[in-house]
Amino acid sequence: MDTHQQGFAKLVAMIDAIEVGMLTTADESGHLRARPMATQRAEDGCLWFFTARDSPKIEEIRKDHQVVVTYSDPANQVFVSVSGVAHTLRDEAKIRELWTGQAQRWFPEGPEDPRIALLSVEITAAEFWDVDACKMRELMNSNASPEQLAAATDHKAIS
Repeated sequence: MDTHQQGFAKLVAMIDAIEVGMLTTADESGHLRARPMATQRAEDGCLWFFTARDSPKIEEIRKDHQVVVTYSDPANQVFVSVSGVAHTLRDEAKIRELWTGQAQRWFPEGPEDPRIALLSVEITAAEFWDVDACKMRELMNSNASPEQLAAATDHKAIS
């Protein structure tokens, strides 16, 4: 497994039990906006979310694809920040694949609800708060060297 895959595996392990992340986008005025989003799945270097097709975040992402998703579990001292490139799409097969009963609350018509869109965030960088060292450590970074990422993934942050 290469360092990118190791970083992604560690990221998934850290956020797996955290149901909701905060997605940050820039609005039309350039102001940053954050809102809670339930992560449906993390796979192949992407985070997947359901959203409504008429949500303001759709237009914000269309204008600026750069987003941040943060995860926090204070009880277990897990704090993660993920930077990425967001895209929205309507893929009915993927919607059915990712569908859970929890999504029914937001989309009562089920996976066929025409309001559903998918939001994918292709991860470009991820870091976590190393409680013992009192600093952020990289898990993934498209600009980081393999040595830098190996140092982060080898570090024992999860007990």
